[in-house]
Amino acid sequence: MERRKGFKSFTKLDLPFFTAIIVLAGFGLLSLAGQAGLESLFFKKQFIFFVIGMLVFLSAGLFDYRIFRNHSFPSAFFLIVSIFLLFLTLQAAPVRGVTAWLHLPFGISFETSEIAKLALIIFLARYFSSRPGPATLSLIISGLFAFLIIFLVFLQPDLGSAVIILMIWLGGVFLAGLTKKQILFALNFLIIISLIISVFVLEPYQKLRITSFLRGISGEGRESYNVLQSKIAIGSAGFWGWGFGSGSQAKFGILPEATSDFALAALVEQFGFASFGLILACYFFILNRLFSTALRLQDNFSKFFIAMFSVYLFSHIAINIGMNLGLLPVTGLPLPFISYGGSYFISLCAGFAIFENIRRKAI
Repeated sequence: MERRKGFKSFTKLDLPFFTAIIVLAGFGLLSLAGQAGLESLFFKKQFIFFVIGMLVFLSAGLFDYRIFRNHSFPSAFFLIVSIFLLFLTLQAAPVRGVTAWLHLPFGISFETSEIAKLALIIFLARYFSSRPGPATLSLIISGLFAFLIIFLVFLQPDLGSAVIILMIWLGGVFLAGLTKKQILFALNFLIIISLIISVFVLEPYQKLRITSFLRGISGEGRESYNVLQSKIAIGSAGFWGWGFGSGSQAKFGILPEATSDFALAALVEQFGFASFGLILACYFFILNRLFSTALRLQDNFSKFFIAMFSVYLFSHIAINIGMNLGLLPVTGLPLPFISYGGSYFISLCAGFAIFENIRRKAI
């Protein structure tokens, strides 16, 4: 009887929501196959990440999110482990000057900041939902945890992930409700921290990215090579694109980081603005489903989790699209389900699995 109930829960899936995710991931795989070929190691590894991610998402009926809502230990333990992994990562061998990956035997590596993002969302959802009100002490304590992770991620250095973690925390504190004094305190605190980081923490290449972007906005100087090639790839695509495996920018390596940072430009070059419109529609549908579900919930933990997870997802989408179009500085953030990489893909699927579990059990 219990086995039958478990199977029924496993198959009770939000099919339109799941379809939108499959469409996005399918476009990512198709674009990667067009660039590198079906036999390439890039495509094979991403396909494995896709299978693992889907299995993680489909496991939503096999656990109960209320273990995080009702008990403080699981979320705190998850956060502590993620912080410990960030410390270990700083001792790892750098990849292109960045120590963002923890390397395991058999050639396995993962990006620890992606685990930390999800761990922080779960921890803050539990922390804010268990507090009686928006006390300044709660704001400070939550900020200390968030900025410890931000600081460790900056040391890697990974500016993009640090920005996402900051956005997650801001989403949580604003949902918790702030007085005018607390908002002023938070803004002053952010300004001071930003100035300290910009002077003492940012690497020279990160400062160069921001200053070159600002010069481009003001009409001074030239755009960075990466952004320029991205705009060429997108602008030359037309409505239907050059076709699968066609287009010069990504296919011949002219567009840098075409599988990760600029995966959107590589995809649009092949499949045109029609694909871009469909991708935006899928993102809109997913975010709308997240918001509409949160509005129907009575459970504070679930509301906080979905709200901060939505901020996490939207920030990745907005920043990546913005940098592909030359509207934002290049930060190295992946585009959800489109960019190559397993750590972000699987952690994203884990977050959606928790959301799906909430949808089934809390409504």
